[in-house]
Amino acid sequence: MSKSRKHFIFSLLFLGWLVDSLTLFGMNVAIIPIGKELHLTQTQSGLVISSFWLSSAMMTLIAGWVSDKFGSRKVIVIAVFVVSLFSLMTGMAGSFLAILGIRFILGLGDGGLPTGSGVAITEIYKREVRARAKSLLLAAQLIGGVLALYLTGMIAETWGWRVMFYIVGGVGLVVTLLLFKFYNPPKVEVLVQDSTVKNKLPIKELYKSKLLWTIVIMYFCSSIVHWGFASWLPSYLEQTRHLNLRDVGSLSMIPQAFGLLAALITGYLIDKTLAGKEKIVILVGSILSGICLYLMFNAENIEMAITYQSLFSIGDSAIAMAVITIPLKYVSQHIIGSFMGMMYFAGGMAGFIAPTVMGALIDLFSGSFEAAFFFLIGALIIVLICGLVYKIPRQNTSIYENASQKVSA
Repeated sequence: MSKSRKHFIFSLLFLGWLVDSLTLFGMNVAIIPIGKELHLTQTQSGLVISSFWLSSAMMTLIAGWVSDKFGSRKVIVIAVFVVSLFSLMTGMAGSFLAILGIRFILGLGDGGLPTGSGVAITEIYKREVRARAKSLLLAAQLIGGVLALYLTGMIAETWGWRVMFYIVGGVGLVVTLLLFKFYNPPKVEVLVQDSTVKNKLPIKELYKSKLLWTIVIMYFCSSIVHWGFASWLPSYLEQTRHLNLRDVGSLSMIPQAFGLLAALITGYLIDKTLAGKEKIVILVGSILSGICLYLMFNAENIEMAITYQSLFSIGDSAIAMAVITIPLKYVSQHIIGSFMGMMYFAGGMAGFIAPTVMGALIDLFSGSFEAAFFFLIGALIIVLICGLVYKIPRQNTSIYENASQKVSA
């Protein structure tokens, strides 16, 4: 493909991620007026957010296998369509059970997008630039998060929370049409023929890999932190710092913006000076995030709280970029979808567990967020431990295709 064709196809993928993140992060603010209108407890609010992640996790494993076998096109087009349609329907929900069911189905669409996109990056770009490509998709998610946090707060106060989901769903359906017509990456079978690994690894052997499970545990625990924090930050600002919805949305944008910048810089550095040194990024990010989470909760004023949240987001994004680019840069082409499917399954389960557990802890401790934040710090400690024991093999294996390159682990 020509460079312009690659960039055009990738830009469509970027739009799909943007739509997905708008409905994902928009719920984190919208759950405040939804909870009041539908008289939800904190635990029920956590379940509404978590239902999305349960179905998303279930779908990732299927989407990984389908993407490996048939390529990314069908998976991505269907995923964005489902996300868009059920985002539209979220605005029509009138009860706790209705919104729970709608968000569960919406999550099925979301589950196909990250795994399909992981395969798409390997279809479109060479190994040397995949970290930067992945950082741009994470940037799309964070940009969508910034927009969603601001727009949801503004729209909810002006026209009500339902209008936000109508707008996102409508835009998403337009993006679906663009993807259906123009998104045509190279077939994955062509790339498999060029792979330096001739003998395909049976899936059951993949699941026996200690390296796979080390990465999966790191991704699971880092996702606990990321999605737990993102889900409850707006509620924390509204309930503990006593801000209105507009201010909640505006202030929640600031940490997201720092996370966006960190993701782009980390992706560039991993492709350049930090290639093979992902371990260092994970360790530094874990320490920074853990310290800033503790300081944020104990901050005396909102200005210091936002400062610590922003520093936390830098460490959080650095961890996410380092962990997620390891398979993109080192895992064999023919199993990349299945490998990342396992990772995204773990991330989806983390997204299901974290908001519900945090909501239950907040209810248990009479509205205090202290135990919920210590829950996140505990997950970061596990990421730190896994980062210490992880290392890239120095010889090619049936899983790691170019592991013989000189790396620092």
